[in-house]
Amino acid sequence: MRGFSTWIVGGVSLVLIGVLGGVIITTSSNLAPVSSAQEVRSGGLNVSGVATAAFGESPFVAVADEVMPAVVSVDTRRTIRRGVDPFNDMFRRFFGDAPDEDSEPRYREYEVPGSASGFIFDRSGYILTNNHVVAGADEITVTLHDGREFSAVVVGEDPSTDIAVIKIEGNDLPFVRLGDSDKIRVGSWAIAIGNPLDLEGTVTVGVVSAVGRVDLRISGGAPIYQDFIQTDASINFGNSGGPLCNVKGEVIGINAATNAAAEGIGFAIPINLASEVADALMAEGKVVRGYLGIVPQDITNDLAEATGIESTDGVLVASVEPGTPAADAGLLAGDVVKSFAGVAIDGAAQFRRVVADVEPGKRVEVEIIRAGRTKTLTAKLAERPGEETVSIEEPVAEETWFGLDVVDLDDPAARQLGIEIDHGALIIGVERGSAGDRAGLEAGDIVVRIGNTDIKDVKEYREAMAKYEGVEKALALMVQRGAHTYFVAVKPG
Repeated sequence: MRGFSTWIVGGVSLVLIGVLGGVIITTSSNLAPVSSAQEVRSGGLNVSGVATAAFGESPFVAVADEVMPAVVSVDTRRTIRRGVDPFNDMFRRFFGDAPDEDSEPRYREYEVPGSASGFIFDRSGYILTNNHVVAGADEITVTLHDGREFSAVVVGEDPSTDIAVIKIEGNDLPFVRLGDSDKIRVGSWAIAIGNPLDLEGTVTVGVVSAVGRVDLRISGGAPIYQDFIQTDASINFGNSGGPLCNVKGEVIGINAATNAAAEGIGFAIPINLASEVADALMAEGKVVRGYLGIVPQDITNDLAEATGIESTDGVLVASVEPGTPAADAGLLAGDVVKSFAGVAIDGAAQFRRVVADVEPGKRVEVEIIRAGRTKTLTAKLAERPGEETVSIEEPVAEETWFGLDVVDLDDPAARQLGIEIDHGALIIGVERGSAGDRAGLEAGDIVVRIGNTDIKDVKEYREAMAKYEGVEKALALMVQRGAHTYFVAVKPG
């Protein structure tokens, strides 16, 4: 029993000696407790996890403090004209209340206000915003975060990227720092600042959820050159033109659009692209781009199968505009462009950018595949003309195949749309979720060829339906959309 007591006392003594030794070693070595919080210093901002825990502030407070003063409200006024309602006019005439015909106006003018965002990126008062914010504006008023108000002038607009530069004259103007959007990584912080729904100075936070988004369908007309940053930071109506920032307080994008069909998905134009466009607009008032004159299409697996193309690399020439460099060079619909000006082509979005970067007037080599054989053509590029967008409403459905409702081109629905070509079957409706819908076909498209069969009217369209009934692989349709033709692969099932 006595030996057992001695053993306990000895053990306790050893524990006490160990604890005392540890305290002495720690004190003499000046070691701090281990913490996963790290301090990051960049651009004058102190982004510290320790500070967040100690003072209850997030790193986004510092971002808002730095960027917010340079974020502005962009208020516009546009005058639009609308023709006098013929039914009201007829009613007044029948009941003897019509004014003299010579004094009756043919249209009425309406003033339409608008409100969005922008940000000052140069101490001289240059402001970046979206082109759709200021397009057609008769009057632009800019209000700073500190309450100062200025009239702004448009320096230049670029609908092809949805970027515009406007300018104000003032003293001691705040301005943002621009980051490098090429260094953005998916998962990094994204802070959107702007004036959504007329709520000035709103900050929302999320992450960069994707980069390099292309082929987006944006209400009001999508820009031709797309390379969007996708984020789940809330971007609402009125946020357009505001800055998307990183956690260092640098602007990495211009808020541009939302996805109306899904919450938490917004898109911003990369600041590197915006900076290049802004430099051109400030220097020349416009962006000069190379122009070839074709409509390029991505080659999907279904389209390759339907047309007999061996690889999805390159772009398919859907149509060639007459009198353009492409036509002069001998390019034809159905050619596959593999390289352009020495650059390997991997898709339509990249192809458009490569062509645009070539100086007008320069001759370049175009490597194509035609009927399985490789050829090299030479094209002398022109300057890209302006762009127009056309919207089409869907009439009532009549004929259905692959979920497509079609009518002849002499149908009243076709005449309402002002269609000028004289052959094909007009799509007036697309069943949601159908094969035609999945292929991207839209009301207003005109089917001019199915497989190897040219389509003159609905009768020949129905004959093609019978001919290809039961075909299980993808079927190639050539459709006319606006002034261009496209190849579309429709896959049953």
